[in-house]
Amino acid sequence: MDEIKIGIGVSSIGRFLPLVGKAAGLFAKENISVEVVNQQDEEKVVTDIVTQVTPVGTPNAPSLIFSLLEGNDLVIIGGILNRPTFYLAANATIGGIADLKGKRVGINQPRRMAGMVMLALLRKWSLDTGDLILVDLGINDRSLEALRAGEIAAALLPPEKAFLAETEGFGVVADSLDLDCHWVPLATTRRFLAANRELVKKIASIYIESIRLFKSQPQATLKEVGRWLSALEKKPEVLEKCYELFAAGFEPTLTPSLNSINSILKEVALQDPRAKAIVAASIVEKLI
Repeated sequence: MDEIKIGIGVSSIGRFLPLVGKAAGLFAKENISVEVVNQQDEEKVVTDIVTQVTPVGTPNAPSLIFSLLEGNDLVIIGGILNRPTFYLAANATIGGIADLKGKRVGINQPRRMAGMVMLALLRKWSLDTGDLILVDLGINDRSLEALRAGEIAAALLPPEKAFLAETEGFGVVADSLDLDCHWVPLATTRRFLAANRELVKKIASIYIESIRLFKSQPQATLKEVGRWLSALEKKPEVLEKCYELFAAGFEPTLTPSLNSINSILKEVALQDPRAKAIVAASIVEKLI
């Protein structure tokens, strides 16, 4: 029996496909013993892929690209979410984008996905970072907690937190759905792929089957996801709303969008110009 550890960086439904697949017996069917490791840190999962602590995993796209720029041999073997899905949740003082001016707005670190998406949205909205007060809430993002405490007026949140905030009386005034930026790749290293191609191919196939099950078996999926997100399990309406969003967003063929990878490369290049030299197709390996 093959043994593998799969790394996920955050507690998000967008990363839970291996948990869905494991619960459905898909790994066991392929004679694979799997452990899903949640590092609660999108950059830590990249380090673990490189060091083969978890040789296959789902980092956020910017973390993967910054690691490539450091000389690591990461490769994208699947596109799970080819578009970012974040929502700007705000208190009652924010009725629209124009109301952000002069307000304290929470931001995850700019090198991370939510932070990078926030900066892209500000440009889209023709807002300069000087038009508002950006509050860096650090590595372990606590934007929702800061919003609840009144420390900030608004924050860009993942769906699970944004829809939860909505039930608590906060408004959702904008989203990132129109941004064509790669969000969640399935990744490994070229070194591990060369030595374990058939195993990695099986894992990619399991992800595809897990997406099919996710979309076609909502009740079983909701039950499994609820086990890992206790806050949402207590709010079934939020859990169902998140389910519908991710069911629509998961790429059923696991094909990475080169356009979306090019878009995130351009965003990274604004912080590290070396990313301009990376060709999107060169960091993708099609297995299926």
